[in-house]
Amino acid sequence: MNRRNWLLLGTLSFLWGAAYLVIAVALRGFPPVVVVFGRVFLAALFLAPLAIRRDALRPLLKRPWWVLVTVLVQSTAPLLLLTYGQQWLSAGLTGVLIGAQPLFVAVLAAWFAPDERPEGVRGILGLVLGFAGIALLFGVDIGGSSHLLLGGILVTVAALCYAVGSILIHRKLSFAQPLGVATSAMLVSSAATAIPAVLLLPDQMPPFASVSALVALGVVFTALTLTVFYGLIARAGPSKATLAFYLSPGVTVVLGWLLLGEQVNWSTVVGLAAIVAGSVPAAGRAEVGDGSQIIGGAGK
Repeated sequence: MNRRNWLLLGTLSFLWGAAYLVIAVALRGFPPVVVVFGRVFLAALFLAPLAIRRDALRPLLKRPWWVLVTVLVQSTAPLLLLTYGQQWLSAGLTGVLIGAQPLFVAVLAAWFAPDERPEGVRGILGLVLGFAGIALLFGVDIGGSSHLLLGGILVTVAALCYAVGSILIHRKLSFAQPLGVATSAMLVSSAATAIPAVLLLPDQMPPFASVSALVALGVVFTALTLTVFYGLIARAGPSKATLAFYLSPGVTVVLGWLLLGEQVNWSTVVGLAAIVAGSVPAAGRAEVGDGSQIIGGAGK
């Protein structure tokens, strides 16, 4: 990759990693469902004109049912789960657990996408190492209280939803432009969360920091990151672009420690290393080639 592509990769990794810190600030003033709605609605406002101009939405009309099911599973559900879960988890732990998504993709691929499943001893050892990292986090960092445990379970299920959604996109929506799928995810998620968000709006004006964080979450940390991601795919290819997915959890942990004063235990570092190191060989061929596993996330 040239210097500009490396710069884009570093920027994307930083933004994806920092997104969980921004969520944490937004949650100080808004209920989780309002954070999700504000995020996806603002992202939809940003992405929809671009998708219309590139005619990225019209092909999705071929399979409206699969579009609805896929984006609910791949975007709406995990965004709600991870945002509710992060009420009790640190930004760092949230980012690390979401980073386990490639492990779930690899497991699901064995049944639902045989041509993409991981192969050989390295793939199996990668799965064992990655899930051992998750077990370590639950045993040391998360198992201390019922709220922590609930938060950890919700975020882990969110990672599983992202994995299921990526398989659905790969199998059912591979004909569509990724920009179209991402935009439809923001539109459907906006519609699904609009009513509960309105009902749960705070009675008083939230702090300026939370309002600013919510705006930044939608415009910069969702819409802009997706745009940068697909631009990087076009310039450097999907395998290079998805490197940001493996780099961003470490960014989250470091930024959470530096900026939010979050505690980083030895188990957090070891668990992160195990999940990332295990994901690379476990994912192998299980990586969705166009990076669609990231659609709807922070990009994740």
